[in-house]
Amino acid sequence: MPGAGPAIPCLAAEGIAFTFLNTIPTMFKLLVLISLFQLQVNHFQGTETTQIALSCPAVSNLQKTGQTSDSFTFSWSVASPGVQYKVWYVRAEDGAFSGYFYTNNPAYCFSGLSAGHYTFYFQVLCGSESSEYIGIEDCIPA
Repeated sequence: MPGAGPAIPCLAAEGIAFTFLNTIPTMFKLLVLISLFQLQVNHFQGTETTQIALSCPAVSNLQKTGQTSDSFTFSWSVASPGVQYKVWYVRAEDGAFSGYFYTNNPAYCFSGLSAGHYTFYFQVLCGSESSEYIGIEDCIPA
């Protein structure tokens, strides 16, 4: 570029030479150089520097599909093929925790429940990741 001064050579990545003009502020040049250097170093080390937000979708369309004097049945939409679901409940009166139950089906029946107020929780497991959990409250009358 005429009148901009001499170009300052920078790093070459994948055979493409990057150059900066003297008109670019020094701090910006330094930040870009550090980023490009990290990218190039990681490229040669075989690691990926791109941050990809992996997410495990939460349970959706959760519905109570049945209730008896000692059970609740819930169903929901399939999060994605091959995921597993973790479900559990907590009884409000005494804080009783059910422990975790695991299923591959997008439906679950909690049975053997006594009268009380319950919060039922549902979470999707995607390999090593898990979604946020969803809770739904309901009660079995005395």
